[in-house]
Amino acid sequence: MKRIIISVILILTSLSTLGQFSKQNIETDSSKIEIIKNSLYYIYEETYNNKDSVWYSVHFIKDTTKLKTEGWTTKNDKRLGIWKEYNFDGQLMYTRDYDNATCEINENLYPFHDLLKKMKLKADSLIISTYSKEFFEKHVRFDFDCSTYDKDGYTYIGNWTEPMNRKPERFHFSYQVKLNTSEWYDDMIRIELDEKEIHIPKEGIYGFDKVNSGNKTFQIDKDKAIEIAKSKGLQTNDLSTVSGFLKWEKSKNLKLFYNGQFKYYITEFTDEVKDIKKERSRIIYKYNVYSFNPWTGEFIEKKKMKRVREWEENSGFTSDLLPDE
Repeated sequence: MKRIIISVILILTSLSTLGQFSKQNIETDSSKIEIIKNSLYYIYEETYNNKDSVWYSVHFIKDTTKLKTEGWTTKNDKRLGIWKEYNFDGQLMYTRDYDNATCEINENLYPFHDLLKKMKLKADSLIISTYSKEFFEKHVRFDFDCSTYDKDGYTYIGNWTEPMNRKPERFHFSYQVKLNTSEWYDDMIRIELDEKEIHIPKEGIYGFDKVNSGNKTFQIDKDKAIEIAKSKGLQTNDLSTVSGFLKWEKSKNLKLFYNGQFKYYITEFTDEVKDIKKERSRIIYKYNVYSFNPWTGEFIEKKKMKRVREWEENSGFTSDLLPDE
């Protein structure tokens, strides 16, 4: 281990003599280490071979003894546990707990943060009044995904963890949503507002479903949906071919407050059609799809759908689920 640390120090020293960007890789018996230098930071990543763990550390390039941030991630870049962010003067800017979705801000370094918190409470109240307090506490989470703008709605000012140098006038807040036993789904409710009123430009607000049911909490989860889907034709016993996910479906009129609906889907993989060519390749993945009203748990319909993946040397895409006619 001492030899690894010495090697890293020597590499950081040698990198300082190179241009604005450089990269070095080191392999050990247990991990792979990547050290990147850019115009602002030294970035150190150690990926462990036999577990889903990456140690990530960033230092300021002007003085590599000064830490910017450090912590653990998964190999898919999902941050774990507690991370702390420092400025160049060594002041702690904020502490964020990614496991418990908390963030403690050093408000001495964040002008207008009181205003941001006030506007976030207004956004919270819109969700609660639309659905219920129970729904908000059980199914909704704010993971500090927000941004602020000037009055024009386009000139960016800052966000929850990035200090603002002037008073913002427009606020965007995005919330995660989950079912009873599911993971959190990102960006399922979005609200754009200012200090006086809600603004509803095209796609500026979504996640507000006009629920007719008296029970305004989700009544479905993957296990319940699979059992119902079996009665509607789902035959596989291999659950690795079955996926479940919550989705917000937009209506045609995006300027309405209630401009779509939540649906829960069970997808059963059935086949794939490959068209592999030298210039551009395509794979069509086919599914049986079972849809549900998550507010009531009621089955809506079964239909055949597909997802298309295309790629070539320098480009490619994977589509959302599409009708398979």
